Amino acid sequence: MKLPVPLSLALRELRHEWLAALCFIAALVGVLAPLLLLLALKNGVIGAMVDRLVEDPANREIIAMGAESYDAAFFVRAEGWPETGFIMPATRRINAQASAVRNPATRALDRSVPLVPSAPGDPLIASDRGVLPGSVWLSSELASALDTTEGSEIEMLIGREVDGTRETARLPLTVLGVLPSDAYGRKAVFLSLQDLLAVEQFRDDLRLSADDLDRAESSPERYASFRLYARDLNDLQPLMNRLATEGITARPRVENVALLLGFRDNLNLLYGFIAVIAVLGFWASMVANLRGMVERQRVSLSLLRFLSMPHRSVARIPLAQSLVLVGIGVMLTLVLVLPGLVVLNTVFQAPSGDPVARLGMSDIGWVLALGALTGASAAIWAMRAAASISSEEVLRNG
Repeated sequence: MKLPVPLSLALRELRHEWLAALCFIAALVGVLAPLLLLLALKNGVIGAMVDRLVEDPANREIIAMGAESYDAAFFVRAEGWPETGFIMPATRRINAQASAVRNPATRALDRSVPLVPSAPGDPLIASDRGVLPGSVWLSSELASALDTTEGSEIEMLIGREVDGTRETARLPLTVLGVLPSDAYGRKAVFLSLQDLLAVEQFRDDLRLSADDLDRAESSPERYASFRLYARDLNDLQPLMNRLATEGITARPRVENVALLLGFRDNLNLLYGFIAVIAVLGFWASMVANLRGMVERQRVSLSLLRFLSMPHRSVARIPLAQSLVLVGIGVMLTLVLVLPGLVVLNTVFQAPSGDPVARLGMSDIGWVLALGALTGASAAIWAMRAAASISSEEVLRNG
């Protein structure tokens, strides 16, 4: 297949000035390779880390302060707020506790275990199977201490003292699942509000014996606290404002939410700024080099005009040189970077199993498109200079 004349001449000139072309390609690889590596890290471990922080339900939790109490009407209103992701009544301002939790199969026992009220939709439980009466979710620390797994049966022990006599009620429960340590890092039992009320009722109602512990017959008129989560981080401050209008003092569990949101929103902007600065610097260097190549080839280009080559064809020679150099530089960069990412992901493995650095096909496509745009735009000055060369110059300088 015969190449177009401008492209053929451009390739021959690059072969003649191979050292300058090699330096040009090396400069492009030196700029582009770090940018691609940074993009791969942003797509991989950096992006995953930021997403994990943003999506962590603990960052969306609001903690009630003060000594207020809350009636059923408040929970109905709060559940209807569009910013509310999850709300749950709590019987105490700090977590209630079971006297002990025991695994009958292994006889493993853990004392003074916090009880956390939960329900379907609990953001800490990444499952459609929310707790129901008679079932619980365990934190990973507690499940490890009890040597129990999903589907096992455990026993909750609730103690009280009546007239100097120690009484203990036993509540059998089924383990629906185990929360990962990053969801809840302490020992706890996540149980239904009905079971929690039964525990509180046994401790408070001396008419209820240890042998016939039953579910609470009625809910209390008011609750001491609540578990509240915003739908997402952007809803956290509006939800705080709603609580303030209710006269409720509360605070977010994480104080630097605005910083976290800003970092997430500006991560792409930050990378784009770095990339633009680097590309503009290389683009300026490329413009100057291409213009210099035209000056070095001025007599040769004038000779082509003398041999009746049209202005447009002469102007396409620096354009072809620019696109060829950029194309070789981009392809060489990919040849170096892609195997390097494989090695990087093999040596440094993320705990989650996700790749540390990742480039998608869309990223590679954008790099190729940006390279073509950079090469074409950088050649404009050189093209205009080449087109302005007259045929008489070869006679004056020949």
